[in-house]
Amino acid sequence: MREYAPILISAAALIFTYYQYLRNSHREDTSQMTTVLIKLENIAEGVTEIKSDVRNMKKDVQDLRERVAKVEASASSAHKRLDTALGGRSDRNE
Repeated sequence: MREYAPILISAAALIFTYYQYLRNSHREDTSQMTTVLIKLENIAEGVTEIKSDVRNMKKDVQDLRERVAKVEASASSAHKRLDTALGGRSDRNE
């Protein structure tokens, strides 16, 4: 039995070392996975904010389109009134 003692001690040390490696590896994997998940959540929040900003910008652009259309219609009407006030004369090239 004494001749097997060093082999048994070496085997036990090897098993213990491998067990510790697996535990540490698992901890590192868990830590890295947690970091990745937090970063993904932050990215998802950023995407949500960007989507909201894009929706607001689309609404603003639509509002500006409507305002420009009204201004163009008003300008056209003003030109017609000016033409009429000037006796049907138009200095503009149409």
